[in-house]
Amino acid sequence: MSKSVFEDNLSYPKEKEIIKYSGSEPFRIYGGLGNLFKDVFELAGKDVFEDKIKWDALIDDKKFNVKWHIEKKFDSWTSMDVVVVILGKQNSKTRNGDIIITIVPTFKTEIEMGFLQKAFWWMYYFIYYKKKRIQHFYRAKSLVNKFKQEIGNLYGMDLQESI
Repeated sequence: MSKSVFEDNLSYPKEKEIIKYSGSEPFRIYGGLGNLFKDVFELAGKDVFEDKIKWDALIDDKKFNVKWHIEKKFDSWTSMDVVVVILGKQNSKTRNGDIIITIVPTFKTEIEMGFLQKAFWWMYYFIYYKKKRIQHFYRAKSLVNKFKQEIGNLYGMDLQESI
């Protein structure tokens, strides 16, 4: 069986979305990010993964590093993966600091098929599935933009949508 993979960048023409914030309580995103993923991307808790959290508690300017990722399935072949990496620092006395949020959204269609199935798959793709995949793509792009807007709302920032 061979595998065909179509992968698109949802933040095109950029490689990733970067949000920078400097002000009070930059770490507050950590408490709400899990629920933000569930609400915006319409996911269950099993689809939200916190890969890493590091927190330096030895100095006043506490540095932190958090990595989350989600996977949202649209159908049996197509899914969306979003990786969010947060780097920042927050002063423990003043509660001020800065943060850099990196969002890497990808849209992927993965098909496993044998030799005979391959011909039927391409017919099916051009007749029906291509239009469906484009609909999923724009839905995924819309969800990523909504996610960016919600992060902006959390910090009182006006973020522009990706085109």
